[in-house]
Amino acid sequence: APVIKTAEPSKAPTPNTFFCGETYQDAEQNCFTATPCPNGSGCPAGESCYGIAIPKCVSASPTAAPTDAGPQPTDSPTLSPKPTSAPVIKTAEPSKAPTPNTFFCGETYQDAEQNCFTATPCPNGSGCPAGESCYGIAIPKCVSASPTAAPTDAGPQPTDSPTLSPKPTSAPVIKTA
Repeated sequence: APVIKTAEPSKAPTPNTFFCGETYQDAEQNCFTATPCPNGSGCPAGESCYGIAIPKCVSASPTAAPTDAGPQPTDSPTLSPKPTSAPVIKTAEPSKAPTPNTFFCGETYQDAEQNCFTATPCPNGSGCPAGESCYGIAIPKCVSASPTAAPTDAGPQPTDSPTLSPKPTSAPVIKTA
């Protein structure tokens, strides 16, 4: 049988104890994220290389087994979705929820606030009728809640006498083929 030669094991690496920092304390406190400078140079501008004389920044020796056992099995199985071979169809990203308007026209702030459901909206800060200004209503009063089952306003009430309407124009002519 052939003899297979393998390389000799290498020596354990010498841990780096030189790190960059604005001060010694900075290099010591941030040694795991600081720039290493094992040759005493190579630090970013404004930082110097410091030899950290404590074992704080040196990892412990490897252990024979993991120190964290990881997730443990459960008493019952976990169901996973079945893989499919159907193609993945990309759809458009959902749009953002609409931003409710809180700007309404009124003669005063109180007028705009009290009549916000019937007042002229002015989401861009303009467009109010003459004599009115645009007011930002800072309360949720003018943002409607979820729809109700029945109308909350009965609308115009009947009168005792009829109201006159303009005469209707002639009916539209619909052409058929």
